[in-house]
Amino acid sequence: MIRKVGVLVSLLGVLFMVAACGGKKEDTSTTTVKWLTSRPVGGAIDETMREIADQYSKEKGGKWKIDFETTADRPSYLQKLKTLVAGNNMPDIIDTDPDLYAKELVKAGKLVDMKKFLQKNDYYQNFYPTALKYQEFSDGSMYTLPLEYHVEMIWYNKKLFSQHGISVPKTFEQWLAACKKLKEAGVTPISVDGIDRWPVQRYLAMPAFRQTGNQFIENMSQGKEKMSSQTGIDSVKFVKEIGQYFNEGFSATDYATAQSMFLDGKSAMYYIGDWEISAMQEKYDAGEIDYFYMPTTKDSVTAANEFCVNSGIGMAFNAETFDEKTKDFLLYVLDHYADIYTKKMQMSPIKTELPKDVDYSSLYLRIRKDMDNTGEQFMKPWDTYLDSSTNTIVQDNLLLVGSGDMKIQDFVKMIDDSIKVNVTDQ
Repeated sequence: MIRKVGVLVSLLGVLFMVAACGGKKEDTSTTTVKWLTSRPVGGAIDETMREIADQYSKEKGGKWKIDFETTADRPSYLQKLKTLVAGNNMPDIIDTDPDLYAKELVKAGKLVDMKKFLQKNDYYQNFYPTALKYQEFSDGSMYTLPLEYHVEMIWYNKKLFSQHGISVPKTFEQWLAACKKLKEAGVTPISVDGIDRWPVQRYLAMPAFRQTGNQFIENMSQGKEKMSSQTGIDSVKFVKEIGQYFNEGFSATDYATAQSMFLDGKSAMYYIGDWEISAMQEKYDAGEIDYFYMPTTKDSVTAANEFCVNSGIGMAFNAETFDEKTKDFLLYVLDHYADIYTKKMQMSPIKTELPKDVDYSSLYLRIRKDMDNTGEQFMKPWDTYLDSSTNTIVQDNLLLVGSGDMKIQDFVKMIDDSIKVNVTDQ
């Protein structure tokens, strides 16, 4: 909650101030805003927001400050957030996806309508449309503010591709054929972070996105579609097919290991987003690696320039404590965020000219150009649609599908049963 923190002074100090100021007591109170955040300390967003908060505080004579409480581990963060909200102690600012829990908060009147705020203050048009669209619920309402903007791609080892006569795949069929050829030659086709689950879940979303855009997952999350439908079966079948080309033991492979496998030439491909530009930069500059975007299928309803684009976890404001001072801080953020964030070699969700005093790499500029030319549709991660129970079942058991230890029929039944029990009208 926003609180007034009084400065304690001794009785002698009070008497001195009264004498010195003709009986007028100086207002030395400080406004403190609490932000419960799940962003890594020292990350680009964390550093940018701390820098902006410090600047704002100085301009307010030190009578304003922000209290960052960080829990980077998402499950632990969500548990803490839900506990605080249930105890009527919701912080002034929180991090949340536009998911089912956020919808519960909206229905309870706990979140500020960000779309209305941006439109009212003439900032809405300053954002990339896709960055805002990602934060929207299916009805077009938006209660979370994007602080990042990303595209996700498949990085590949140019030398391994060339050695084995493989061209950049444009279709799923070509992609699977390339994987088969690499594996038969003794090369690990794809390194995957299985521990964090979401990278494997991305593969599940790909066929459904090419067939229906986000319509399938949106309908399934509402109980209007089944995993056992043809689109669902095709999606699970794809994970089973491509899973045989993941690195051995991928279920127990973490983020850093999967990435280093690729960068060390121990795997030919690796799926990750532009937030890893700095990790890819050296090998890219040396001409050793490159990237391509999600391939298409012959029956695609989405185009080649439409793939996974996201603006990450959003920033949301407590409707009860969203007073004039907090509004003023948010406007200050909107005025300064893009300039500071892009100087850290990041892609800003707010449109801005690149600062002239920063030497941007050719890789950064290339990906930024890609982002300016993406289509209107984008693949939205399934975990932003599914209820938490179903999502956990999907992520945990999908590892078994990918490793060949679970039958497709068993997986889809499990998901359909969970949706039937946990579905919430969106």
